[in-house]
Amino acid sequence: MPELPEVETIVRQLREKIIGLKITDFWADWPRSVRQAGGIDGARKQMKGRKILKVNRRAKYIVVDIEGPKTIFVHQKISGHLLYGKWAKNEQGWTSRIKGPLSEDSANKYIRMVFYLNNGYQVALSDPRRFGKMILVDDRELKNLKEIQELGPEPLEISLSDFSKLFKNKKGKIKQILMDPKFIAGIGNIYSDEILWQIGVHPLSKPENLKTAQIKSMYSAMQGILNKAIKYKGDSMDDFRTLTGEKGEYQEMHKAYQRTGDKCDKKDGGIIKRIKVGGRSAHFCSKHQKSK
Repeated sequence: MPELPEVETIVRQLREKIIGLKITDFWADWPRSVRQAGGIDGARKQMKGRKILKVNRRAKYIVVDIEGPKTIFVHQKISGHLLYGKWAKNEQGWTSRIKGPLSEDSANKYIRMVFYLNNGYQVALSDPRRFGKMILVDDRELKNLKEIQELGPEPLEISLSDFSKLFKNKKGKIKQILMDPKFIAGIGNIYSDEILWQIGVHPLSKPENLKTAQIKSMYSAMQGILNKAIKYKGDSMDDFRTLTGEKGEYQEMHKAYQRTGDKCDKKDGGIIKRIKVGGRSAHFCSKHQKSK
């Protein structure tokens, strides 16, 4: 699933492309992908002719403010990503009219949702698993939307003091805690592994055993790694692509995630190992990440 850096990459690119434009039409291939009274047709009627005012992110969600009383809320889910280009629909499906990654990379060919814009371009959701969702929500009800109502703080906005307070009386395994969106929003499998590798904490460590200095290091590593991943336009180890259909570059910088069997980059004699933590994979160095 795209994590904070991947979603932030899309949001920043959308801001450059679509703010000020109007939505002229909307299409989706599956009614369940649109959570809206009146379904796809109802969403189309309420978005048509509306100007795009703002594009923001909350955790892993994309929030598009449009003219009028509605906000577009997009969750790309496990394998979905938004694209900006031009497509034509035929009997075989959608074909990109722009050469390059949009037409050549197979990850970009699963068009499930299309927003038509008044500049002749479109924003499309490519999603091989068809889990991506769009919700058209009343502006006044956005804060009450169940997807965001219980989200924890943003990792790039929280202070060190407030981050430290999150661990008070917190129980569990640190890998799962970092991935819990109610604890801190937007960190998943990739970046939890990378953060813990950098600070030398085993994924099974318990928060009550962490020292104050380790929590401080975790805070610095979290912000540094997430900002670096944004700089390099996200991680395309799996399905994620940027708005123009290209791969991000952060997968070339992994220190732990999906590096099972490799020698640790700290050159400490350790080997990257993989275990299961709460049903998810965790990658760590056998030498410098000791369980506490």
